[in-house]
Amino acid sequence: MSAKKIVLLLGFLLVVIASFAVSMNGIIKRQASSSVVSESGNYLIENVPVRGLLVPFDDLSYLRITDKRDSNAVFRSPLYSRSTVDMTAHEDNVIVGIVWIDFYKRDQHFGIRVPEWKPHWLNAFISNTPYEIAEGD
Repeated sequence: MSAKKIVLLLGFLLVVIASFAVSMNGIIKRQASSSVVSESGNYLIENVPVRGLLVPFDDLSYLRITDKRDSNAVFRSPLYSRSTVDMTAHEDNVIVGIVWIDFYKRDQHFGIRVPEWKPHWLNAFISNTPYEIAEGD
């Protein structure tokens, strides 16, 4: 392989990686389509739509929960279908969340009960919080 071909290939790979990074940054910093403050006032719960080149045909969102006492504590759920979202919030000493998705405050993980939830390859890049899928709900 000639040096010119290697440089072109590396340039192409650099463009692809940069495009992916810019797209991911846009998804993570995207404005929410809806939000609610938890009953205690300590958590901001946001439904963030995911659209664009990386998900051109899916209607997906993720839940972003921000601890208002520490704005650096931002937890992102895995992706779910936007058609299943119900932003009715609930909170007790252990959990804060919305219908189908719970955030466990103490050990900081999500419990996903979305019907017919399916994993998505972007979860590895978007979700920054451990999660478990509840079976049978």
